[in-house]
Amino acid sequence: MARAAATKEPEFKADPDSAEPLYLQLAGHIERSIRSGRIPLDTRLPSERLYAQQLGLSRTTVTAAYQELMALGLVRGHVGRGTVVIADEADAAAGGAVAWPQLASRLARAAPAASQEPAPGVVSLGNGWLHPSLVPAAALAACAAKVLQSTECVTRAAPLHGLPALRAALAGCLRADGVKAAAEELLITGGAQQGLNVVARSLVSPGDAVVCESPTWHGAFAAFRAAGAEVAGVAMDREGPLPAALEDALIRLRPKFVYLIPSFQCPSGRLMSLPRRRAILDLCARFRTPILESHVYAEAHFGAPLPSLKSLDSAGIVILQGSASKLLGPALRLGWLLPPAPALPLLAATKAGLDLSTPLLNQAILARFLAEGGQTRHLPAFRRALQARRDALLAALARHCPELRCLAPQGGIYVWAQLPRPLAAQELEAAALRHGVAVKAGDAFLPEGGASGHIRLCYAAPEAGEIETGAQRLGRALRELLQQQRAAPVAADLAPV
Repeated sequence: MARAAATKEPEFKADPDSAEPLYLQLAGHIERSIRSGRIPLDTRLPSERLYAQQLGLSRTTVTAAYQELMALGLVRGHVGRGTVVIADEADAAAGGAVAWPQLASRLARAAPAASQEPAPGVVSLGNGWLHPSLVPAAALAACAAKVLQSTECVTRAAPLHGLPALRAALAGCLRADGVKAAAEELLITGGAQQGLNVVARSLVSPGDAVVCESPTWHGAFAAFRAAGAEVAGVAMDREGPLPAALEDALIRLRPKFVYLIPSFQCPSGRLMSLPRRRAILDLCARFRTPILESHVYAEAHFGAPLPSLKSLDSAGIVILQGSASKLLGPALRLGWLLPPAPALPLLAATKAGLDLSTPLLNQAILARFLAEGGQTRHLPAFRRALQARRDALLAALARHCPELRCLAPQGGIYVWAQLPRPLAAQELEAAALRHGVAVKAGDAFLPEGGASGHIRLCYAAPEAGEIETGAQRLGRALRELLQQQRAAPVAADLAPV
């Protein structure tokens, strides 16, 4: 039977001057206590909530510290038993086997978990994928059937820069959006995420700084950190990143580049205003700092689109990044980069080290789809369907989750919902899943860590008819946690010391 936490453990004292995040300081403190024997094997650590109360920390901090200890192989979480110490030597493995978790880098341990398919019966509002009903499956299948008539597409590799027909078709789409683009200026990538890795590994040396919005897509700052970057977030208002905060970061950090999602930002859904776009371009041009602009959601607009930063760029500082995944579905796994001409050889050389050839068959299917006008026909109905889903989710949240505060996005696929205080996003994510709906805690999108006080909800992922059910279940989870919050002081008074 597991024992309660030992009393010989010294009191934890945070170091406010340390650059190490608070959760890692706490994890290191517990690890030292375990290794020294002050916390013996089979000891049950305090519950996350209780330990947070004892230390005056957020539950999120304690949860992250326990997860770090699990990654080190020192503790394990057991349903009904809590978190139990299972080893006092992290390098030891049962039967002499390799202790693989201990070989993982700190970056790998700290990386957010990849999105998982929800279990049967769970309404998916957490993943950022398109529901199959939003994908032009029949048109893509018809293009695939035509492409497969040529044996070349299944016997050859594509050129490093990408299939010429696809580069030409994408350049035509970009020119229609007001971007000056030639086919030979584009680099095809294996999805948007590979584009992030290509840029990061091309421009970042260990210790360099990269600046991004806060919150932002966690896959981006994970890619930048994997290349050795120190990532700093810039606060936003409803119009986008605050120019004064960005200027301060440019002065202090001299970053290698700034990463921005101007249109329907992930996770917040914000649309950067035109004046803000011009102000940020002027700032970065003055400091000669490149911008990596994510154009992934820009075509999913519900009104008149705003010009991209790339189309407004007269200084040659913007690398435009795009993807087919958020418009046509994730199966093709195709993205692209449109850099200033002098940067293309550098990016292409880096891509060659990651992926010699993006699959030719996938590129040929997308090239034919674009050339035959498939995207032009698809987008109007796609936008109407997304807008209807957005309206359905906002109406359902107003009925079932009046405690949440959220703005109506003008495009994209996400609603960014603010939680009532002092509710923690990770607690709500866990509670919602118990009630049968998956949501995404906003903490994962903060490049510098901490608690966001928000959840991200994707209205593109579930069945349209499941949106109401998902909001009902989320409302039940909300009320459950709020009732627990109100009852917590009474329970604490009655708890034994």
